[in-house]
Amino acid sequence: MLGPVRAWRADVELRLGPPQQQAFAALLLASAGRPVTVAEVVDMLWGQDPPSSAVNVVRRYVGALRRVLEPGLPRMATGRWLLREGGGYRLNVGVTTLDLLRFRDLRTQARAADRADGSAYALELYAQALALWCGHAAAGIPAQARSHPVFAGLDGERLATVKEAADAALRCGRAEPVLAQLQGLADDHPLDEPLHSRLIRALTLTGQQAQALETYQKIRVLLPRSWTSSPPPSCWPLTAKC
Repeated sequence: MLGPVRAWRADVELRLGPPQQQAFAALLLASAGRPVTVAEVVDMLWGQDPPSSAVNVVRRYVGALRRVLEPGLPRMATGRWLLREGGGYRLNVGVTTLDLLRFRDLRTQARAADRADGSAYALELYAQALALWCGHAAAGIPAQARSHPVFAGLDGERLATVKEAADAALRCGRAEPVLAQLQGLADDHPLDEPLHSRLIRALTLTGQQAQALETYQKIRVLLPRSWTSSPPPSCWPLTAKC
């Protein structure tokens, strides 16, 4: 889920079907166990112009995904993974079966560790959480479906977590574990001043002053009213160590 939509049974990767069926699977996964209504699925797949057969198509996708998840399942059987609930459908997933829930669990642990034990252990947990990502959430599904707010929300969770991880890393004086994540997201968010501030500090901390200055100059051009003649204090490297 935290990248292209893929699923496995044991060590065997599953074929999730045609693009729209994959998008439906992505919405179920992104909902992380929350029921998804048929109306929400129809809106994601077709927007304001659904075909008259939309509901029946969704039902076909439900049956097809159930048989993908549980080969040999009788045609009208529900199975144990894709359940009917509350006027919609939900996937029966948990921390051990869905990368999104594992990511959120690690982020929660990292926050708690940062409050209780300091930034060093928190940084390890943040690094584990961010290592689960391999691109944008639900990458590769049709653009109409990918524009659903739930997927932008997941990318937002990643961005917020990278900032939290960067803060922990900078407090420890160990920017390397988060530098690649900062650089990647900075390209995607050229106007995010707090993100670029962290990147500049991380580059400086790792001895890459030239790149730090180049990054500062780029963001200064984009945000001339915010950053004037010199970097703000938030861009100054930290010397505190854990």
